[in-house]
Amino acid sequence: MQSTAAVTTIESPPADPVRHLARWAAQVCPPQGNVLNVGAGAGVSGSLRPLLACRPYLVGVDPDAAIEDNRHLDERHRTTVEDYARNHAERFDVVLSIFVLEHVEHPAEFARACARVLRPGGSWFALTLNVHHYFGATTWALSRLHVADPVLRRLKGDELVHEHHFPTVYRFNSRSIIRRHCGSAGFTHVYFRCYDAPGRYQWYFPHLFRWFPPLYSRAAYAARSPEAMGHLSFRATKPPVC
Repeated sequence: MQSTAAVTTIESPPADPVRHLARWAAQVCPPQGNVLNVGAGAGVSGSLRPLLACRPYLVGVDPDAAIEDNRHLDERHRTTVEDYARNHAERFDVVLSIFVLEHVEHPAEFARACARVLRPGGSWFALTLNVHHYFGATTWALSRLHVADPVLRRLKGDELVHEHHFPTVYRFNSRSIIRRHCGSAGFTHVYFRCYDAPGRYQWYFPHLFRWFPPLYSRAAYAARSPEAMGHLSFRATKPPVC
């Protein structure tokens, strides 16, 4: 296993978590570099504009048929990153996975695939939810009990359930697990940025209980505890050629 150094910072919640990650990735993406968006789906949000300003060659992979409608990609592949990585080693400068890790059933294979497609010195940027946070922990429990969709339907109706039809497993959603699998995959450094964004969870609550997320968030920041933060973002770096 590769020895992996980790650094964690706690940040104020950004107005747009995806744009926040895209700005971070843009800092290391070379002009017209190659970028792989894992879980690209039907379209590229305007939140990715800081990275798109680098004018990258953008490739998307996603097993869902929606990727066929994503016209922002230079290449689209309806497949998993694990399958794609077999024939595309060391092609990319940057890999993105945005709200994907909560769906990953086999973290070791996923991390190895992200490492394989990166060039030496490349970076994998990810944004996900923290399984130790009340929202992540509740979703993890509901998924294990196979009642996540009925509960979501009762809270928000059929339309939201349809929009969130990908099952969650929360096997790759803590700093310790991320660091372990990144080390096994060959990444040498992992930089975590953690924050709590109560507005992202508050709307799931019935009106009578919407006081809870901001109260919890104030307590989490007062404690300065990364484990209490709802969002995890990270940059994992592949070692350059010596």
